[in-house]
Amino acid sequence: MVHKSIKRQRGKALWIAFTLLTVAVVALLITPNAKRLYIFATLSHPDKIANNFMRMNEQTAVHRVAAAANAVPLPRGENTVELPEWFVSAGEQINTLDYLAHTGSTGMMILQHGAISYEQYWQGMQPNTTHLSFSVAKSFTSALLGIALQEGLIANVNDPVTRYVPSLATSGYADATLADCLQMSSGTNFDENYADENSDIFRYMQHFAMNGSTAGFIGELVSEREPGSYNKYNSMDAQVAAMVLDAALGEKTIAQYMQEKLWQPIGATHEAQWLIDGDDMELALGGLNVTLADYARFGQLFLQGGRWQTRQVVPADWVALSTTPHAPHLMPGRNNPLSNRPFGYSFLWWTPIERYGDDFFASGIYNQYIYINPSKQLVIAKTTANPHFQSDPEGYKEKYIDLFQTIARAL
Repeated sequence: MVHKSIKRQRGKALWIAFTLLTVAVVALLITPNAKRLYIFATLSHPDKIANNFMRMNEQTAVHRVAAAANAVPLPRGENTVELPEWFVSAGEQINTLDYLAHTGSTGMMILQHGAISYEQYWQGMQPNTTHLSFSVAKSFTSALLGIALQEGLIANVNDPVTRYVPSLATSGYADATLADCLQMSSGTNFDENYADENSDIFRYMQHFAMNGSTAGFIGELVSEREPGSYNKYNSMDAQVAAMVLDAALGEKTIAQYMQEKLWQPIGATHEAQWLIDGDDMELALGGLNVTLADYARFGQLFLQGGRWQTRQVVPADWVALSTTPHAPHLMPGRNNPLSNRPFGYSFLWWTPIERYGDDFFASGIYNQYIYINPSKQLVIAKTTANPHFQSDPEGYKEKYIDLFQTIARAL
């Protein structure tokens, strides 16, 4: 009887051990996704938004882009730029410092003639803090594609994307070219309304949070109009462009290519990080983390026509194509019937509704910007954690561009 009791106790112990092991394994599998889901669910919570944007590289898997071996800090200018006390937007006079505070500013740097003339940090951000780019990442992706085209890794910007990514042949991208995707004109049906929990972008964010495949998500999208005929902002277009780049690179990752072809040549002073999805693919549509100074450095590269010191890093003709709309559906204007946004667009770069000094800019949700004004030799890098952004996305964007143009006009 004692022997049987011991056997039962051992069996019970083994069952408990097995159950605990199973629970532990399941917890290990679920916890990372649960953590990611919580982060994305509370991404723009007023008490968490700034910290989330400055720590996203710690919350999910990343591909790292090492700082340049020959990193050189940006020079300091002899003169400082004073921010205007007020600026005017849509007829409203707005106090600059109040607006910067209201929108949850985290960092702002102004370069004039390549030298730092203003630098400020808020909400715990530091010079070595990397900040999530959101869609500013698209403009970095565009630069890398320009380099890849020059190197012959991609034959032609007008190639169909299916030439490089055959799996897209059964998706809404079956007839789209790389140029269509770079111009947000693929014709694919995609609803990018961050305030709508039923939108495609909201559904994708949940998919990404669960470590899903972005390529798999894109493969389910369908076409709604002829490619190249209408400018409808669609982050998946940028990701498809990155899928073309990824395919062209072979075994090399986009992060490795960026380190070699961009970060090293321009002397980037800090590591950058790309968020990656369940396929270990960089989130080119909006997952880059960069320091404020290196955002400004990238802007300076484009101000200089893609040239850094003695090296042409990004082809000059690609810079011109990327920053100048050249088709009716890409032109800025509030009444353009061929576009769903008032700003102009080209190869993953924006132009203001009314340009001043041939200015152009990179833009990400929650008010991330790299603004460039060639006539004033001006670059403004701006990182923000705006908890109010979803209440008026286009309005906040217009106000920031009006502020940047006010700064430019004062120089």
